[in-house]
Amino acid sequence: MKRTKYLFKIMALIMVLSMILPTGLVSQTKVFASTPIHFTDVKETDWFYKDVMELTRRGLISGYSDNTFKPSAQIRVDEFIKILVSAIDENIKPSQSNYWADSYINRAKELGIIQDGEFTNYTRYITRGEMARMIVRAGTGTSAKGKGFSLDIPENYKEYSYLITDYSTLDPDSKDIALKVFVSGITSGFSDGSFGFGKNATRAEACTILMRFLEKNQRKIPQLPIDLSNTLSVREFTTQLLKAMGKEATMEYAYEKGYVRSSAEYPSYEKPILRREATLTIARIMDDLTDMPALFTSGDNDLFIKGYTRNHKLQPYQINKLINNIGKQYFTLVYWENYRGYVKDIRMITPNYQKEMITLYLAGIIDTNNNKELKPYDFLTKEEAQKWINKVKEYSSLSSDEVLSKLAVNIRKLEEKPMPEVEKPSNAEIWRSTSPYVNKRLYEYPLKLDKEKYFMFNFYNTEVKTDILKDHKLVGELYFNNKYTVDYRTLDAQSKYYSPYGGGISGVGNYETRVLFYHNPGLPVNGYIDEEGNDRKIEDMIFADEILKQEIEKYKKYKVVSQAELITDESLGYINMTPMVRATLRIIYYPPTDPMFLKEQGLEAGKWYEKDIVIVMANTVDGVREFRDRWKFSPINYTKHYDLSSFRPMEYLK
Repeated sequence: MKRTKYLFKIMALIMVLSMILPTGLVSQTKVFASTPIHFTDVKETDWFYKDVMELTRRGLISGYSDNTFKPSAQIRVDEFIKILVSAIDENIKPSQSNYWADSYINRAKELGIIQDGEFTNYTRYITRGEMARMIVRAGTGTSAKGKGFSLDIPENYKEYSYLITDYSTLDPDSKDIALKVFVSGITSGFSDGSFGFGKNATRAEACTILMRFLEKNQRKIPQLPIDLSNTLSVREFTTQLLKAMGKEATMEYAYEKGYVRSSAEYPSYEKPILRREATLTIARIMDDLTDMPALFTSGDNDLFIKGYTRNHKLQPYQINKLINNIGKQYFTLVYWENYRGYVKDIRMITPNYQKEMITLYLAGIIDTNNNKELKPYDFLTKEEAQKWINKVKEYSSLSSDEVLSKLAVNIRKLEEKPMPEVEKPSNAEIWRSTSPYVNKRLYEYPLKLDKEKYFMFNFYNTEVKTDILKDHKLVGELYFNNKYTVDYRTLDAQSKYYSPYGGGISGVGNYETRVLFYHNPGLPVNGYIDEEGNDRKIEDMIFADEILKQEIEKYKKYKVVSQAELITDESLGYINMTPMVRATLRIIYYPPTDPMFLKEQGLEAGKWYEKDIVIVMANTVDGVREFRDRWKFSPINYTKHYDLSSFRPMEYLK
């Protein structure tokens, strides 16, 4: 009887201690469990299962008395400190104070994992950022390294910043911490690419992070889809250039001055800058420095919205000043088109970028490569960027007249060399004209397309010889450039939209507004007739906004960042019951676009691809009556397009 009472007292004491000591934590003596562990709320299919079970087996964390683990419960500061310190140092002496965590906190301070005054409350919930900071300090401290615990941080770790979608919202110290645990493979962030620095951490997250810290083979090391270590973003190039000139080095200033377009048109200032984009900025700055609008540029930034330039050319008095007062050398810049033959890849420099690239080359500010190419679609390297910036900096402190005089000395001394003739398509005689900036293949596709494949009646296969060609070609360019130039993080960024029809209809809107502007809201994309030839019911009709919303969700899911350009010419327009335009769609995807999303299409990030298409345009203002007035739209609408080829690596026209 006495023995029974004694055992009862012992059991009661254990129960009291279990209520006093923190649950779900390591015991004073680390013991590797020899019996099977089972938690009712942890399944083998859970992403955290192996980490929870292994840490429990090692005695670094435990479950609760009701046989649960509570993986979604938030973890406190002192709890995480105890687990982390116990993993590094097995010989922590029990606390002599009334607070169970004192010995672990003191040891954490000795190891440099936390600092005095850093926490005023150790019993509150810990954030993911605070957890990451402790891991970084533990992984770079001497005690942890001595036991084989370390973070393997590459020298170029800052180049991974674009893979963290909320990186720009962090302060400098937090950015560095987030990047270090990210590139080390300790944490991979959330499904949307965000780090969630200020979010409270869960027990499951703590287990996974700790296991990756302890076991290097479990780390999820991120991979850069392409090597961007030698490139600058649009923002970096622009601000470095402005700073070198002694100007306000902000994108807001650059946009106000017209040196850059809106961020949505790049599709963001954070993506790598192309050589042709850098020349656009430099050319606008050089126009300012010379006080000669149109000396280097072919138009203001509306060129990329409206597709053409109005009243943007040198005036006779300006030409007279340049040639008669400063020097005959300016013939080269004024009549730059006569010297395009010196650039071997001139056909790749489409008209929207051509004057800027050629005049800067003729002025000696930029150079061709060894093959006499300007490579407009290539990324600008850091070395090239610095050379270009230094060239512009030479003029930045001079008066406009001094700039003109200095330029006159640097203009290349060349004989005229016009753009070379290109091979004509085999059926050139049936087209009004042909363009050197498109592949002749676009003209040579059969005019009479397969009816079954394209769902079109081919009664008329003739070229349209009216001004409507120009408008349809332009709307096609504007629509495709807007539609496929997208950054899932900046879908709300505002930019202009425009239609040439009826004197010009324009506005400003976000991505969805700009794309829908080129769709008739009352026109069902699946047609008025169903597959059996019957009138389609309104409730069975699908409209452009429904499709676009689905695509936007796809962009967000796969973190799509892409940039596109439609290459066409008004000569490629013709009538096939409906006005049609042939074109080549060029597109590039940037990180952090989901590599698996691209792989399914046979594509890779950082590479230009293209495919030939035929676009169906229409002049329509009608449609299902109750759907017609839902948004402002262009009377020339995009209806649909058909692929004439699949995607292929971009071909350079020679």
